[in-house]
Amino acid sequence: MMQQARVEVDLQAIRRNVAALKAIVGPDTQIASVVKANAYGHGLAQVAGALQHLPAVWGFAVARGEEALDLREEGIGKPVVVLGPPPTEGIPELAAANVTLSIGSEDDLRTVAAAGLQTDVHLKVNTGMCRMGVEVGEVPRIGELLRESPLRLTGVYSHFATAEAEDLAFAREQLAVFRRALGLLPQEGVLRHLANSAGLVRLPDARFDLARPGAILYGLNPGMPEAEMPAMEPALRLVARVAEVKRLRPGCTVGYGRRHRVERESTIALVPVGYADGYPRTLSGVGELLIGGRRARVVGAVNMDSITVDVTDLPAVRPGDEAVLIGQQGDGRVTVEELAERAGTIPHDIPTRLGPRLPRVYGGGEP
Repeated sequence: MMQQARVEVDLQAIRRNVAALKAIVGPDTQIASVVKANAYGHGLAQVAGALQHLPAVWGFAVARGEEALDLREEGIGKPVVVLGPPPTEGIPELAAANVTLSIGSEDDLRTVAAAGLQTDVHLKVNTGMCRMGVEVGEVPRIGELLRESPLRLTGVYSHFATAEAEDLAFAREQLAVFRRALGLLPQEGVLRHLANSAGLVRLPDARFDLARPGAILYGLNPGMPEAEMPAMEPALRLVARVAEVKRLRPGCTVGYGRRHRVERESTIALVPVGYADGYPRTLSGVGELLIGGRRARVVGAVNMDSITVDVTDLPAVRPGDEAVLIGQQGDGRVTVEELAERAGTIPHDIPTRLGPRLPRVYGGGEP
């Protein structure tokens, strides 16, 4: 059956991005691929499966224990670290699956240690993000408690708040704080990681043992200056088939709220992707897509299940024609970054909101 809309993912492009990132960070730093949020909408199991045999990839980082267990159930054997707070339940299951948990407070430590299991943990230090993480002054005490517990400290990390900003002064302050924290803990057998997507590119001193690329892994600019963004390949296309084409006379209004009024004889195409699929409603009247390699503007409100597009000035559009909402078609391209700017959000938000009603179709699966 023909799919009315789908997400196409190029796994080979993601592998090439890993190779490019490895060339940037150098031989002493490995890649901890961030695959949280369904691999930024690209498919958790599929992306991890495509990367797990690459020598440059140390393992995978997720946000929640359920994501880690999903990886194990899919046969992913490389290390998996949960960057979010440890769950209050399910720690024995995670420990049995050899999942590394994060400790960001003394309460976290006691929660994980209460299971009485030899569980690998990474200690998160607050260097300025001020969400999760122990303060530098608490590090010696936490280190002492860890030595008295059944837990194994195998990593120490933090997270940049402004690595993508024009001014890197605060990021450099965070790096200095992180170095102070490292000096208060044993170094042998402990992996150090701080650099996110922007940090691994712009702050060479922050690369340490692991780098944690997220958005950039999928070819997305995390917000850094365009001139500093390395050449990465976007790995995702959002594609649909035109469902209806309608000729409208002047004065007709289109869709809910009559938000668009036709001032001339016009042709409107209905494309079956809407906010229930993750296409932002804030793109009403401002989003653009490609049909036949040419741009067409979204007119009227983005609906739950569809959008309406003005194709008056395009060559004849027919039901069944391909519409590309994200990605390249012919000489045209609609980028995630462009849609994010038009929608008033950040690039990460666009692919991660693409919902399960959109089937994922994978290419480049063979290494």
